[in-house]
Amino acid sequence: MKNLLLAILGAIAGWLLWGLFTKHYETDSLLLLIFGIFIGHSIGKKESFST
Repeated sequence: MKNLLLAILGAIAGWLLWGLFTKHYETDSLLLLIFGIFIGHSIGKKESFST
């Protein structure tokens, strides 16, 4: 759970830094990235228990 939280916080920090440089904060890509991280974590968690 800690790794998932750190990955999401890293995505948000990267999004904020990128927005500072480009002056363009697009929330759609951030939400898709966080959703993808969550899905990847849940799939990886299920596969690690089955092996």
